[in-house]
Amino acid sequence: MILLEVAVLVVFSVVVKLGLLNDVNIYVYRALHIDSYVIHLFSETASIPAFIAIIGAIILMDLTRLRKVSTFSQGLIIAIAINVLFVYVLKMYLQIYRPGVLYAKQAVEILSAEVYGYPSGHTARAFALATHFFTRLKTRKVVTPVFLWALGISVSRLLLGVHWLSDVLGGILVGILSAHIANLALKRITKVVQNE
Repeated sequence: MILLEVAVLVVFSVVVKLGLLNDVNIYVYRALHIDSYVIHLFSETASIPAFIAIIGAIILMDLTRLRKVSTFSQGLIIAIAINVLFVYVLKMYLQIYRPGVLYAKQAVEILSAEVYGYPSGHTARAFALATHFFTRLKTRKVVTPVFLWALGISVSRLLLGVHWLSDVLGGILVGILSAHIANLALKRITKVVQNE
């Protein structure tokens, strides 16, 4: 499963880098671009500081209830760490500019990963969280709202005009892949620890 996800991500990334989705990206950008403070606030619930707070709260709940960090929390930490690494490497390697950079009225610092949009980090983190919840909890009462939130994050990035459609789709792929790799890594780590 993971190899298939990696293959899909690689093929999609090549398609994006070659510019084969440029017309679709521009069409969606022009059709959906709505800048709103409320949308911006919602979108920031998937920022790195928000995720640090979310993970911190989950660990605090673990320590309060279990007096240790649960495997659920460990998996989430691994998923987000893998996710942040994948997003950074892809952004720096592929260097696909955000819509805002291309249409900016002032000069932008080109050496920062922030000027690159592919893949969307907010979307990737949101889908890593949602996929982790799905693989570990498997209860619709929790998983469905988390996936709806992740989808909302994806749409918010488009509405704010800070990502192309391809950035968001790439973020979804990276998020799902990150959670699956973390789940596999956690299973192997747990197996090794139990055998000692």
